[in-house]
Amino acid sequence: MSAVIIFLILGILMLTGMPVFAGLALLLLCQLVGEAAARLLHLPLPGPVLGLLVLVALLQVQRLRGPAGAAADALLQHLSLLFVPVGVGVMAH
Repeated sequence: MSAVIIFLILGILMLTGMPVFAGLALLLLCQLVGEAAARLLHLPLPGPVLGLLVLVALLQVQRLRGPAGAAADALLQHLSLLFVPVGVGVMAH
């Protein structure tokens, strides 16, 4: 059910011209599909790895490359902020 909701949000965001949020919804949808496949099919691969394979397959569609690239650029611009909690944890211990 949540995959359907994320898929609908992805479609709405792509139509409204919000490529960063559409790309983030696409990334979350791929991870959700990977997690669901790993748990339902009892596969020996982790869900995020399967989600990455789904993302690679979806990136063959030209229309999805733009939003995924916009989300990747936004995440890469703020990548250093993602290391702050880890750095604080290391310093605290």
